[in-house]
Amino acid sequence: MPLQYTGVVAEHNAVRTSAGLFDVSHLGKLRVSGETGTAALQRAVTTDVGSLAPGRAAYALVLDDGGGCIDDLFCYSMGTDDWMVVPNAANTRAVTESLEVCGAEVVDEWDRWAIMALQGPHSFDVFSRAWPTSEAPGLRLHSWCGVDVDGHRGFVARTGYTGERGFELYAPAEVAPAAWSRLIDCGATPVGLGARDTLRLEMGYALYGHELERTVNPLEANLGWALAWATPFRGKEALTEIKKRGPARRLFGIRCRSRGVPRQGHAVVVDGESVGEVTSGNFSPMLGRGIALALGPSDRVPSPGRPVEVVARSRRLEGDTLKPPFIER
Repeated sequence: MPLQYTGVVAEHNAVRTSAGLFDVSHLGKLRVSGETGTAALQRAVTTDVGSLAPGRAAYALVLDDGGGCIDDLFCYSMGTDDWMVVPNAANTRAVTESLEVCGAEVVDEWDRWAIMALQGPHSFDVFSRAWPTSEAPGLRLHSWCGVDVDGHRGFVARTGYTGERGFELYAPAEVAPAAWSRLIDCGATPVGLGARDTLRLEMGYALYGHELERTVNPLEANLGWALAWATPFRGKEALTEIKKRGPARRLFGIRCRSRGVPRQGHAVVVDGESVGEVTSGNFSPMLGRGIALALGPSDRVPSPGRPVEVVARSRRLEGDTLKPPFIER
């Protein structure tokens, strides 16, 4: 789980221009099965799991009764009434508890699988060289298929967290080192968690503990698209009321003009008045400048293009607001 292998910027650029490989085996891996499990999962997550045929996957949120975010995750339909739920590592216990509250029996398969994310415009070529007979290159987004990994059954999905075309390979633990080496030998560059953060931030993707937490609801985090309003998900009643009156806060993007990097907790001001606080900030290798996501009161959030200042300790970084993503992919 290194932050970097050779350097964050070089690894970031490898993903944007070629193919990078991440070890994300720290993520949770929870199995939910049976008709009761499917009904419980439908209650626990915000996506319409009933519409997912086997071989499909969907991004979803797990909420508390007040509409606050417990976690964001992916649900994979592994078969009829058979689900793989992949939460953030630190939230696995909380997601398990939420699933159990909704009536599911949860099996923790964390040590059964390694997860390798192969991302970038050349990822299809790399994967085809590694597994020439695999059906993976023909997958559409948010789909998965089985793959033979040295005689062991794994699966590969068209999912990721970088904004690039790519895959996430679920390899049985006993053959994971060989699978990793094969992808590297076929042209992938190993990439650490530092570049994973800069890549997701350029796309404006939320990160739990920054843009998402129990004190933030999906409407504030611009994730209303992840809510299947026709389903009975937990927290729906509270969010319906919030939707009627409008969210109290709203997430927005900032692209800096002056040198410097905004960081979480820095104040954002317009004409000396606070309009929000940075939730995530970093240097964008693609833009060559600092970028940030910030959360502020809905009635104070500046319109796109409005100049702002980020108060970074004793400095003030000049920037402009925009609607993420920061780059087009």
